[in-house]
Order: sequence, then structure tokens, then C-alpha cells
Amino acid sequence: MISDRGQIERRRRRLRAELRALSEQPLMRGSVVERLRRCGRANCACARDPRARHGGTFFTVHLQGATRAAHVRPDDEAAVRAAVAAYQRLWTVIDGLTVCELAELKRQARERRRARRRRRG
Repeated sequence: MISDRGQIERRRRRLRAELRALSEQPLMRGSVVERLRRCGRANCACARDPRARHGGTFFTVHLQGATRAAHVRPDDEAAVRAAVAAYQRLWTVIDGLTVCELAELKRQARERRRARRRRRG
């Protein structure tokens, strides 16, 4: 854990800069998944053979008590995956900022204890 005031402040500045950069790009909470499904046509191979099912890429997210899914076109897949990755990175940055703030709280408490000891001693 970081404990030096300068280290904490440098890391906090770096994480806040990353947070600002992330805020300017699309963010999406959810998952990109590949699904195999039947098309519904009776004469299609997917109706008889489970290995012949049709593939597709979907974005899924749990919103307002329900799981929502949307088909992702191949042209949009990279952008959707980037938005999901940016959202996940956002939480990593927030966790890092929380570590900085916790380290600063602990550092301040240590300094207060030391100051009390010096006044008594």
C-alpha cells in the first residue's frame, strides 16, 4: 500500500487524468457474448443439428430488474467491445482512487498520532 504523501498525490493525479479521459468516450456496462441459435426455418440444418446453429454477437446488460440483449452487427462489434472495456477500466480507476483515499486517511491518522505523542513527550 502506498504511504508517502507525494506517492499518494502523484497516483491520485494520474488516476484522475485517466478518469477524465475515460469520461470522454462511450461507456457501457454489460457483456458482449456469442450465442448460437436456431433461425426458425423448418428446412434449415439448424432445426435438426444443434452443431449447425447460427452464431451471433449480442450485448447483454441487466437494467431496471430485467436482462436486456441487443444484437451487435459485425461493423459495430469493435466499438461495443471498446465501450464495455472502457467501463471496466473505469471501475479499475475508481478502485485505484479509493486505495489512494484510504492510504491518505491512514497517513493522516498516523501523523495525528505522532503529533499527539510529540506534544505529550
